[in-house]
Amino acid sequence: WEQGGTFQTLNRGKRSLTLDLRSEEAQRIVKELVSVSDIVLENFTPRVMARFGLDYESLRAVKPDLIMVSNTGYGHSGPWSNFGAMASALEPAHGTGAYMGYLEDDGSGKLQHGGVPNKVGNSYTDFLATWTALVSVMAALLHRAKTGRGTWIDLAMYQNGAAFVGEGLLAYALNGERVRRMGNRHPAMAPHGCYPCVGEDQWVTIAVRDDADWRAFCGAIGAPELAADARYATVRGRLEWQDALDAIVSEWTGQRTSYQVMEILQDARVPAGPVLTAGQALADPHFRQRGFFERVDHPADTGLGTKEYIGRGWKFSGSKAGVGGPAPLLGEANDYALRSLLGLPAERVETLAEQEVTGVEPIGGRAPSQVPLEAQVELGWVAAFDAGFEGRG
Repeated sequence: WEQGGTFQTLNRGKRSLTLDLRSEEAQRIVKELVSVSDIVLENFTPRVMARFGLDYESLRAVKPDLIMVSNTGYGHSGPWSNFGAMASALEPAHGTGAYMGYLEDDGSGKLQHGGVPNKVGNSYTDFLATWTALVSVMAALLHRAKTGRGTWIDLAMYQNGAAFVGEGLLAYALNGERVRRMGNRHPAMAPHGCYPCVGEDQWVTIAVRDDADWRAFCGAIGAPELAADARYATVRGRLEWQDALDAIVSEWTGQRTSYQVMEILQDARVPAGPVLTAGQALADPHFRQRGFFERVDHPADTGLGTKEYIGRGWKFSGSKAGVGGPAPLLGEANDYALRSLLGLPAERVETLAEQEVTGVEPIGGRAPSQVPLEAQVELGWVAAFDAGFEGRG
């Protein structure tokens, strides 16, 4: 449970305290921790924290100026508030699915808008929630500094997602127009898409924004006759003849690597970029020069050794913003939190562990996937597993 890539990536530099919240003693400890804390973040469905007596009103009684973020799928009000949240269900519900999809052949060889709605490649609403939570907490801290009052932040991932499909909502609200699924194409740019390159499953993206880009593109690929072709001289014409243009672009890109295409077009000020696989991204010279990937040494008993992880997307002048260390082992900060922060005596900390109020192994919760681990390796879901893990449970 501590060796998954996602866990390791998202929890670097953090501390881990385990508490079985079904225990009244654990609930008391949470309140003690809240009394010496500034911010509480939780992502249970609304009924859970109230059932534990750890909702905002209960915690505010302990810490009046507390800032608390409750991150749920649908918020703490409304008919869907107690629904569980998964990105595959959230995305279509807040509108993203209506705009995500590919063009379909109309039977005559011409591509038309439509196709089955698609999911975004990653569960991006989860990441929107973290960024929104960060911004809202910063605003709440400013509010507290000015007024001395805390804040409860009712964060709904459902609403976050809707806020990021603003163009579609505005198009319908103002003009009655429905934004169509159109794959990698663009309603006002052409050529605009993802094109094949030399090599297996190698691609490049290109965006010709306007007539000036089009002329630059034609010059860059050595095809002045395209620039002189009246059919393609305007954006309207290029949008009408996109199928033909995509074939022309694909023939040119198909003779070059994605990096070559990018360099040729970027030199001409035409936006283009390679579609990198994970392996290519790790070896990418620009990432390397920027120091984007950071090496993390894991504790010996994890068996993970030294791994590279994605770093921050920004740089500070005069200081380094880096990873503070590996993700924690489950419960590794129990002593720190209970003894150093709360000042509990060693005897009480030991008793809490004996009573399984705290611990270093997971208990309860949803059962793991029923697909055998050997099959998960074959499917590519996991890279490897420790065959002896059950004997240490």
